[in-house]
Amino acid sequence: MTWNEISFRKRMLIIMTFSGLVELLILALAGFSYIRHQQEEDMGQKALRVAKFLSESPAVIEMIRQEDTSQQQYYRDLTYMIGAAFIVIGNRQGIRLVHPLNQRIGLPMVGGDNQQALREGRSYISFAHGSLGRSVRGKSAVVDASGHIIGVVSVGYLIERLQDRVEPYLHYLLIIVVLVVIVNGLISGYISRRFQKAILGFEPEEIGRLYGELDVTMSTLKEGILSIDEKGYLRSINRSACKILGIDKSKALNRLLTDSLHDSNLYTLLETGRTDSDIELYLNHQWLIANRSPIVVDGRVVGAVASFRLRDEINDLTEQLSQTKAYAELLRSQTHEHRNKLNTISGLVQMGELEAVQQLIGQETEHYQALIEFLRGAIKDPLIAGMLLGKSERARELSLELRVEEGTKLDALPEHLHAEDVVTILGNLIDNAFEAVLTSVRQIKHIAYERRIIDVSISDYGNEIILEVDDQGCGLPDGVSVDILTERGVSSKSHQGRGVGLFLVQQLTDRYHGQLDMFDKKGNGTRMTVYLPKEPLI
Repeated sequence: MTWNEISFRKRMLIIMTFSGLVELLILALAGFSYIRHQQEEDMGQKALRVAKFLSESPAVIEMIRQEDTSQQQYYRDLTYMIGAAFIVIGNRQGIRLVHPLNQRIGLPMVGGDNQQALREGRSYISFAHGSLGRSVRGKSAVVDASGHIIGVVSVGYLIERLQDRVEPYLHYLLIIVVLVVIVNGLISGYISRRFQKAILGFEPEEIGRLYGELDVTMSTLKEGILSIDEKGYLRSINRSACKILGIDKSKALNRLLTDSLHDSNLYTLLETGRTDSDIELYLNHQWLIANRSPIVVDGRVVGAVASFRLRDEINDLTEQLSQTKAYAELLRSQTHEHRNKLNTISGLVQMGELEAVQQLIGQETEHYQALIEFLRGAIKDPLIAGMLLGKSERARELSLELRVEEGTKLDALPEHLHAEDVVTILGNLIDNAFEAVLTSVRQIKHIAYERRIIDVSISDYGNEIILEVDDQGCGLPDGVSVDILTERGVSSKSHQGRGVGLFLVQQLTDRYHGQLDMFDKKGNGTRMTVYLPKEPLI
């Protein structure tokens, strides 16, 4: 039977029991080593104290001076009383005067650890292999009354005897290890059953296969899909979402979604718990249609998931087609008008009326040239200036007049404010003004000429950029609030497909933390004002 064929519960039991056993064995060996080391230290200190006591004894000093070897039995009895392995006393040359074995008396001391005592007069603990075996020793120099080093005292305990004293501790530790392993096995079995229940009884290989299938499925979807956990961390994202949002999956996964997608407010679903269907979002400089829903487990919101796609391409194509038709109609009318003027100029040339030709051409170019020079000096952004010039020509074709106020001034836009968005805001306000004035013209046939003027003002004095469009149209509809007019699909016109202009204006204004004001002049038109902060608000 292979490892993968063993059930998950048994694998968990084996792994946890084996890991616990290894940990306990390491702990037991560490404890044994500590106890052994501690015993050696204790015996070394005990040997050192006895050695220092004997080295200071007058009897020992006198015995070394006389090189007396007749006190062997006394020191052997003392050795037995203190539980040591040996007491060895040597003279200045390291020759044994006292030793547990008679045949080794008079021979040099073994171990090579007497130098510090005989040369430097120190007392210390050493580990060495002597004639009786490896031992821990306490050594102390013997100094006479005149301060001369005359010998050394060595008291030792054999390491192998210390081993006998430590073994009971090892047996105790091994018994504890066995008991803990048994308890660990019981606990491991219980935990593995609970854990497998939490994963619905799936085996690890089944979970891996399901995850692989889900990953492939999400990768093949054209819609972008991502999910966050209850703390707002990105937990999953498919290939389409990465492409649409411009996100690097390896850098964004398991990090806060707002770190990679600053404008996202998906985390609000964690608090509200509501479901959003087919809402429009502006993310990564493009419009998306999204569906968002919280993830609820046992009545608690533990995350949120969002699926989205780029705004319907058919709507974009339809809008482009409508614009193309409008521009084609504009070009047709301009071509017709210029053809008539060219015919007039041709007739005047043939009649020799050159002054009249110059006057006609001057009249045609004077207004546009003045407007171009004015816009070039007042508006530093060419995209906005070009839009105003185009809208002026459009107003002329509609028998209206677009008048840019003399005080208009706009320097270079701040980095956070995009010219395309300003064009969208101002262009939609002007288009709405055209519609309002034309509606008023249709309702009042003999309208005064001055009521066909649309005034546009742009200023960037102070901390805000102010866009204002003032018309002499029909005003705001009765009974409709400003908040309702800025909703998508709501319009004061009855034509299908309306209700997008003010919605876009409001959405872009909110994005820059600006403000949209509408003032109804009660039958004398409407003044629309947008305030855009120059500094980004955090």
